[in-house]
Amino acid sequence: MNTQQSEYVLKLEKVCRQFGTEPAVHALVDVDLRVKRGEWVAVTGPSGAGKSTLLNVIGCLDRPTSGKYWFEGIDTASLNDNERAGLRSRHIGFIFQSFHLLPHRSVLENVMLAEVYRKQSVQGRRERALEAIKKVGLAHRADFLPTKLSGGEKQRVAIARALVGSPSLLLCDEPTGNLDSKSTGDILDLFEDLNALGYTIVVVTHEEDVAKRASRRVHIIDGKLTEVANGKTTPRKSSDVASIKGNGKVSRSGVTLRDLLDEAIAGMFARPGRMALTMLGIVIGITALVATLGLSRTAGNQILGQFDELAATEIVITGKAGPNGADPHAIPWDAPARLRRLNGVVAAGTLSGVDIGNALVSASLVKDPKSQTNFNLSVQAASPGLFKAVRADVLTGRVFDDGNSQRADRVAVLGPGAAQKLGIVSVQQLPAIAIGDKLYLVIGILRDVKRQPDLLGSVIIPEGTARQDFRLAGPGAVVVETKIGAASLIAKQTPLALRPDNPGALKIAAPQEPQRVKDAVKSDLNVMFLLLGGLSLIVGAIGIGNITLVSVIERTGEIGLRRSIGATRWHIASQFLLESTSLGIIGGILGAGLGVLIVVAVSAVQVWTPVLDPSAPFLAPAVGGIIGLLSGTYPAMRAARLEPVEAFRN
Repeated sequence: MNTQQSEYVLKLEKVCRQFGTEPAVHALVDVDLRVKRGEWVAVTGPSGAGKSTLLNVIGCLDRPTSGKYWFEGIDTASLNDNERAGLRSRHIGFIFQSFHLLPHRSVLENVMLAEVYRKQSVQGRRERALEAIKKVGLAHRADFLPTKLSGGEKQRVAIARALVGSPSLLLCDEPTGNLDSKSTGDILDLFEDLNALGYTIVVVTHEEDVAKRASRRVHIIDGKLTEVANGKTTPRKSSDVASIKGNGKVSRSGVTLRDLLDEAIAGMFARPGRMALTMLGIVIGITALVATLGLSRTAGNQILGQFDELAATEIVITGKAGPNGADPHAIPWDAPARLRRLNGVVAAGTLSGVDIGNALVSASLVKDPKSQTNFNLSVQAASPGLFKAVRADVLTGRVFDDGNSQRADRVAVLGPGAAQKLGIVSVQQLPAIAIGDKLYLVIGILRDVKRQPDLLGSVIIPEGTARQDFRLAGPGAVVVETKIGAASLIAKQTPLALRPDNPGALKIAAPQEPQRVKDAVKSDLNVMFLLLGGLSLIVGAIGIGNITLVSVIERTGEIGLRRSIGATRWHIASQFLLESTSLGIIGGILGAGLGVLIVVAVSAVQVWTPVLDPSAPFLAPAVGGIIGLLSGTYPAMRAARLEPVEAFRN
């Protein structure tokens, strides 16, 4: 280190600082200033004279427009932003009028903050901070929050933070401006003690009492600096305070991953209410996404299950229409028996519409003579196997059997719609109905059928009875239920089984290929629910971005403090990005849990089997983190672009 480096802490030559061009504001004009090691210099002047601008230049928070500035012999103009931040972090201790303490951190944590951007081990950090706190007389307040301290005590904490690491320069901006006279005296006494220990102090003030305590005084007005004699001499003591070593090199500012995580976590939990509101958007979005995906799979499974159980297992056989209509004899009477011999057929039965002419259907018991008793109802003839094939559910009574059909018994089964019209609700009293002039005993009433919904409003009589009473020429159709996966094979075998003499006489209505229909249904459901979940996530992302931006605006002072103690733009951006990403991850975890609970709850209410994508609960935190990262990018970049000078001014 040369003589200049050892003798002077800072040296300014012809330093100018200009703002704007039309018109230009000259905040500093040809400033020459040399401060020797161990001096206590007071910078005085009226408001707007350039005191704060000079302080910002000396603290490497701002760059001069022209002129030269050396700190410990280093030309600061040659330093990049990281090196300037490193210089502030290790060699300049800032003390502000407004203290700039983080209200959610204890006294000890506020003081320890001074070493965060030095990229060094945390070992010994607590002890060094406690030593600095002890030096300012606040050891008994180390665990207090700043809100529990007086103004003088807050300023002592700020001084302790500035002392950590024994900086080359203590730079004070109106340090007593917010204090009462007693606290002001205590702080000035402390400055005298520190100066006696060899600390170099530069105080910017407009108070005469403060300026008189300094060993040297300079006055600035209209940007021009002049020396003012105050009758004091500078103490010349040896000191163990730090100075820049090496060949004109300054260590870059840096932060360890642990410190970055600690600061991000502290920033998140500093305002629990805001953190909860910020996460709420992501929680709602992820909950909606996981729930909708789970419900789509669950509902899709039910829909596809119904498809498998009904549409994929049903075959309907009719006669092929010719020039004169369908051949009434195309289907043999014993078609159900033939089909049941095929492997894969569960049930089969014939179904035929009965032509009753102009005849009406009426109930034999008339309870209200004024009400309608005759109805034009559909009459269907069926073989006994039809009820199983259409999955009929009997409300009361029974369905007819083979014996009823062979004997041509005049019995009937009513669909629920027909029974309601006829006023029949039970078969215990052996109700009867008339079809034209023929009387039929009602032996059963259906509750529902899964296939052939026309039966719900019809009167169903045995096939043998329809042949005798209404001259039914042949079965109109055969309804077949197959095992799952057997429909296509049965459809191929049916023509040969029923009409080996003329297979082309039959028309076979078989279900589509199940997998293609399944894929189509599943695809439609997934698209619909994914759109809903995606919309919820967009809303959540906008919410977290908006709240993060508000947080950046409210934490402007904190950003300025961090920049003054060594944080670079990247450090500020990284912290805010880490905060928003962490909030997104936490929101994703909570949202995944809530989404799973919703799927299980809805499935329990609907008596469904819940179906969840096993990757969804694990991907949800990642999705939340990505959303938090993306939505926090703009606020983080805005925070990083904020200049320290601007932050302190705001």
